[in-house]
Amino acid sequence: MSHWFDIQQMEEGVFMLLEPGHVQSYLVLGNDRAALIDTGMGFTDIRQAVASVTGLPVMVLNTHWHFDHIGGNCLFSDIRIAACESELLVQPVTSGYLRKVYADPCRMSGVPLPADFDADAWEINSPPPTASLTDGDTIDLGGRLLHVMETPGHTRGSLSFWDERTAALFCGDFIYNGTLYAHFTDSDLAAYRASLNILESMDIRKIFTCHNEPELPSRFIGNCLDAVTAVLEGTAKGRQVDDWGAPAVRYDFGSLAVLAKCQDSPGIDLLACMA
Repeated sequence: MSHWFDIQQMEEGVFMLLEPGHVQSYLVLGNDRAALIDTGMGFTDIRQAVASVTGLPVMVLNTHWHFDHIGGNCLFSDIRIAACESELLVQPVTSGYLRKVYADPCRMSGVPLPADFDADAWEINSPPPTASLTDGDTIDLGGRLLHVMETPGHTRGSLSFWDERTAALFCGDFIYNGTLYAHFTDSDLAAYRASLNILESMDIRKIFTCHNEPELPSRFIGNCLDAVTAVLEGTAKGRQVDDWGAPAVRYDFGSLAVLAKCQDSPGIDLLACMA
């Protein structure tokens, strides 16, 4: 089995599958089945990492369609995502694109890659989802319920999953201690704020993120809400930057930042970048 994944138990029945320097996915165990929240980069076989933890049947719950969260989808037969991102999920991500925007920059900056990694062979082709998810759905793992929450902002179909047993939130790229990406064509800062307001009103005791620090306290929701509100209300000072080859506006709030669309810009079209 590949030793690429750093597997850590975060709490009872919750395991983080960390790809160092890149992204973390989460395996949540019930009595009858397991949920794999996102499938990572697709560098190596995440299915083997999952099998080292559990022999339960596994369903994939994608938080959104971006390539660093769906890389291992092709290894599983039960895949679920927001209905509005079903077509985006199956868009092929070619090795040429991945090498240009990700693998080559990683090598140049010293970000770790698997020892046997072949950038020319790395491509991502997710099969179609077997089911769509919507706000209020419940995933019954057997003795453990995950509640589906629509949390648009980063993307139109961004989903979070609330664990009823532990009051933990699995939120994909919606919340983390770093730069919140809200500058894509399907990003929406007003929706971001609305989603954060809903989360702040909930009984959430911890947040499991997909980038940087894996676990954050619930109060970090308020930090993100304050930052997004400052951008929307014009009380934060931004500076223009280039990201993904297009202009965006960056607002810094200590360790937290927000990347927003330039005024009168539709934002960065990732599908066009991938073409």
